[in-house]
Amino acid sequence: MLAFVLMVSFAVQDSGAFVVRLGNDTVSLEQYTRTGTQLRGEYVLRTPRSVHRIYTADLNPDGTIRRFELVTHNIGGAPGPMEIKASVVFSGDSAVMTSDGQTQRIAVPKAIWPYGFYGFGLMEQIARWSRAVGKDSVRFTALTAADQTSGGFIRKRGGDTLVFMFDQGYLAGVGPFTFKDDRQGHITWLTGKGSTLQVEVQRVSSVPMAQATQSFANRPLGPLSVRDTARASVGGAAVWVDYGRPMKRGREIFGNVVPWNTVWRTGANEAAQFNTSADLVISGATVPAGKYTLWTLPTPSGWKLIINKQTGQWGTEYHPEQDLVRVDAKVETLAAPLEQLVIGFEPAAAGATLTITWDKTKVSVPVAKK
Repeated sequence: MLAFVLMVSFAVQDSGAFVVRLGNDTVSLEQYTRTGTQLRGEYVLRTPRSVHRIYTADLNPDGTIRRFELVTHNIGGAPGPMEIKASVVFSGDSAVMTSDGQTQRIAVPKAIWPYGFYGFGLMEQIARWSRAVGKDSVRFTALTAADQTSGGFIRKRGGDTLVFMFDQGYLAGVGPFTFKDDRQGHITWLTGKGSTLQVEVQRVSSVPMAQATQSFANRPLGPLSVRDTARASVGGAAVWVDYGRPMKRGREIFGNVVPWNTVWRTGANEAAQFNTSADLVISGATVPAGKYTLWTLPTPSGWKLIINKQTGQWGTEYHPEQDLVRVDAKVETLAAPLEQLVIGFEPAAAGATLTITWDKTKVSVPVAKK
């Protein structure tokens, strides 16, 4: 019965709008209209630069997409073209993509979806299709780059709550996005808490798109989490940590954005990379020369720093069986909050102290050359 209701609803025109926030920053505003044959929407986005995008999806009778077009306007005057238009036509087991007058054909699975971050009207369409299939867990494939596909699933978590997650291919590890999908097939709220994109999405009746496009044009947020590298010479050993630097943005960080009792990537996006040119001793544990990833385990009663042997992975891909060492870390509470995460090295008599500081928390471990 649910599948029948949703299939019928594909033929009814409806509309909606979304406000996308990250802490106290509004990242994006979106509005869309949908009929039985077409989904059309637009959104203004402030990261990393200010752009205005218009998307049009021609729908098949089952709600999947036959043709998709995306037009991106450079409203902030950043370097590059002022308009980019791209389209893709899905037919059987192939996709024909056109951009800048160039056409490319690639092989793809049937019923593939175009996908891009911040197009929540499009995510809603995928969710409507998954509900119409009538199963508690439905797999999908998405075209996520010019020649890259990613596999994922939408899974029921009880009631009207669903989880959207990529677990294969180009975007493997991106998610989860948890959202409520009502009986009309609308996303009423969505949270990215616990994922790479920790946005909060609220459904509203409408958004002031024209005013927002003008207002956001000269107020880009830049990258939400810039990449940085902390370097030090520890007894002659060259040591560095490459990591993403998220910002507080008015949020409660530890116990909320970074949950307790869960291994944290210690930054954002890709896992934090740790490299040493010589053998080290970190808080009493030996770390041979080489490349690793750095993780932490925050708990209300104390922290552990983890050096893991796997490298190059996304920050949601952690495998405890690859741990080299886990050591206790010193935890201090700061008098004033620090807006952006900082990993650094402080001089010490026996070498250096590796520090991780964010919000009102400072975590540290001693590092020395073996």
